[in-house]
Amino acid sequence: MSDMFNVLFSLAKDNSSTTGPLITSGSSSRDNLIQTVYKQYRTRAKILEPYRRLKNALKTMQDEYLQSKDNNVFMRYSRMQHMIHEVIRLEKQYWQLLDLPAQEISESPNSYVQKIMDLLDEKGGQQPPKTGGIASLLGATMMNVAEKTKDQNLYEQIRGKSTDELRKECDRLYAELYKLIKKYLGLRKVVQELTESFQETRFYPIVPRYPLLKTMIKRVLRAPAFSEICHEANE
Repeated sequence: MSDMFNVLFSLAKDNSSTTGPLITSGSSSRDNLIQTVYKQYRTRAKILEPYRRLKNALKTMQDEYLQSKDNNVFMRYSRMQHMIHEVIRLEKQYWQLLDLPAQEISESPNSYVQKIMDLLDEKGGQQPPKTGGIASLLGATMMNVAEKTKDQNLYEQIRGKSTDELRKECDRLYAELYKLIKKYLGLRKVVQELTESFQETRFYPIVPRYPLLKTMIKRVLRAPAFSEICHEANE
C-alpha cells in the first residue's frame, strides 16, 4: 500500500507543475508565437466543453418541448418542469461551467480574447468537489497524466508548423475564439434568465404556472443566442 501511495504522490507532484511547456525569457518571436497558438488551442478546449453542455441541454429541451405537444395538460406540465430543470441544474453545478467576464467597451476583440486566455490559464479551469478515497485520487491522477500527454503532443504539433503557418493559425484562432466566447456567454445568459424565472414560480399552482412554463421555454427557443446555434448538431 505504501508503494502505491508513493507512486501516486510522485505522479501528482509531476502534474502539479505548469501544464504547458516552459518558454525561457530569451525566447524568440517564433517561440512566443508558438506559445500563443498553444494557449489559444487550450483556451478553445476549455470553453468548448461547457459551451457544448449548454448547447446540448437547450437543444434537448427544444426537442422535448415539441414532443410534449402530443401529451395531455398534466403530463405536459410535468414534462415541461423536468426539461427546464435539466437545463437550469447546470447553473447549480458550477464546476461544469465557466465564469467569463464580458467585453469592455474599450477592448478590441483580440485584447478581449487575450484577457480570457490569461484568465483561464491562471485559473486552470474549475474542478468538481473532491470525493476523496484512493480510487478517486488514482482516477484523477491518471486523467491528469493523460491530459499532460495530450497537451505535450499538441505543443509538438504546433512547433512543427512554419512561422507563416503559425501567424495565419494565430489570426484564425483569435477570430474563432472571439465568436465562441460570445456564443457561450449568450447561452449562459439565456440559462441564467431561465433559472431566475423558474425559481420565481416554483411555488405557483398548476393553473397559473402552466402557461408561464410555456412562455419561459418559448422565450429561450426564440432568443437570438439560441437561434444562432440551434442548427448545430449535438455533441
